[in-house]
Amino acid sequence: MRPANDRLFSWILGLGPKARYNLTSSGLGEPDLRAMGIDTSFERFAAERDHEQIFAKEVASLYHVEPQNIVPTNGGSEAIFLVYSVLGAGRTALVPLPNYGPMFNVPKALGMEVGATLSTTAKAKETIFGLTDPNNPTGLSLDEEAVETITRPSQHGSPVFINETYREFTFPEAPRTHFARAENIVVCSTMTKFYGLGRLRVGWVIADKATAQKILYAKWAVSGHDSEYSLWIAAQVLKKRKRFVERARLIRSRNISLVRKFIEETGLPVELGAAPFCLVRYGRGPSSVEFATALFEKTGVLVSPGDFFGAPRAFRLCFTAEEEALRAGLGELSGYLRRTSK
Repeated sequence: MRPANDRLFSWILGLGPKARYNLTSSGLGEPDLRAMGIDTSFERFAAERDHEQIFAKEVASLYHVEPQNIVPTNGGSEAIFLVYSVLGAGRTALVPLPNYGPMFNVPKALGMEVGATLSTTAKAKETIFGLTDPNNPTGLSLDEEAVETITRPSQHGSPVFINETYREFTFPEAPRTHFARAENIVVCSTMTKFYGLGRLRVGWVIADKATAQKILYAKWAVSGHDSEYSLWIAAQVLKKRKRFVERARLIRSRNISLVRKFIEETGLPVELGAAPFCLVRYGRGPSSVEFATALFEKTGVLVSPGDFFGAPRAFRLCFTAEEEALRAGLGELSGYLRRTSK
């Protein structure tokens, strides 16, 4: 059973299988690996060795860092836990809202004080900043000037932790990262969302070598090491990254046109960003949980309540579903909003 503060995952796992139109998934669906040229043979995997080092080298090559800067993790969840555990001890976590639940729930679970404002009177050495870029749930990229302002205290010893899980949806030639733009920046990402490989449970942390070593020691104490088979598959995917980039680009391009039409029809003030989801604010009426529950019960459409991200009277709308399911789901959602607009 998940803890009470893990409301997002409990919501998705509990209601997702029952939904007619599940618009809560923020990651792409699973690809056909063999069709994408990935060898899934267990015998071939078993004949090879050093999968963790090979995967770390692939990630390092993509981001133009050293393999010693990379810590493979069991998905993005372990990455978040490890960073806050190692760098957040004795500090206050400053996590601007709205934000991805684990970015503020994990430090709370670790007994840290958590604030939602970046302006603080606390000394730099007593804080750790927690950001997502692009932001989850808005889908919008961080403002570069704001990042500069936030990272400035890092020169005095304050860690800045940036979750870059959705940054590849900006479709750069090579993956971009905030790592090394300022001292003490640590970033994480995962194979779950952009590549659609959530069940592999593969993620990573990028940090300076000394910090990466500390995080690695903590990982050994918590989980030992990742699934070598998952790392073997993930390393192959990164080698053939261009195929997965084109797949992601096609899905996002196709689906975002449907979302733009939905926004046009409803007249909602929604801003679309790089990530395959957006935050829809409705301003007045029931709480986001009440709204999303009624929507689900009346239409079978499942969205994620904004309260789970620190955004009251709003919901996160994801557009990673198959085209026809997304079209039908948005149609049901649009009709429900018209009927309940008063």
